[in-house]
Amino acid sequence: MTTMIRAENKAQEADQFGLPWDISELAPPKLLLQWIDKQIETIDWTNPNVTAFEAKHLDFRPKMFLRLLSYAYAVGIFASEDVVEGCYGDEVLRSICENDAPTVRAIMAFRRENRGLLQWLIVELLKQAIRYHVNAGDFLISPGLKRYLADAAVARIDIARHMDRGARDE
Repeated sequence: MTTMIRAENKAQEADQFGLPWDISELAPPKLLLQWIDKQIETIDWTNPNVTAFEAKHLDFRPKMFLRLLSYAYAVGIFASEDVVEGCYGDEVLRSICENDAPTVRAIMAFRRENRGLLQWLIVELLKQAIRYHVNAGDFLISPGLKRYLADAAVARIDIARHMDRGARDE
């Protein structure tokens, strides 16, 4: 995974509030996946538009893509090529895609078409990780922290987009 960004030096890889790029430093990967799954299940998957689209596009796997990309971006894997490589070499990513890795192009298209949904999911994941890390339970998230987490989620998605754009330009 040549372009993968991982938090190897916690002091250098954390942002101004100490939120690491790899939030598995705050909570175990298995727990991160449980939180992602819990949020994904709150989405109305019976919406007629969603079911009609799924019927026409049998390869459309929105739950898998949401799970894969929100987890990857949360642990510091941003480039679509690295996500795909991880689906072969990383046990967690391989289990998420159920040994059927998506293509780089499919990841980029899904991210582009579902940016808002990914951002929401990453924010919720960051909230849970912070709560878990400080052992605070279900404390109220201040408006300032909400804004910061939204910015952090956008930054992760933008990094992924820019890394993919840079890879295409090479």
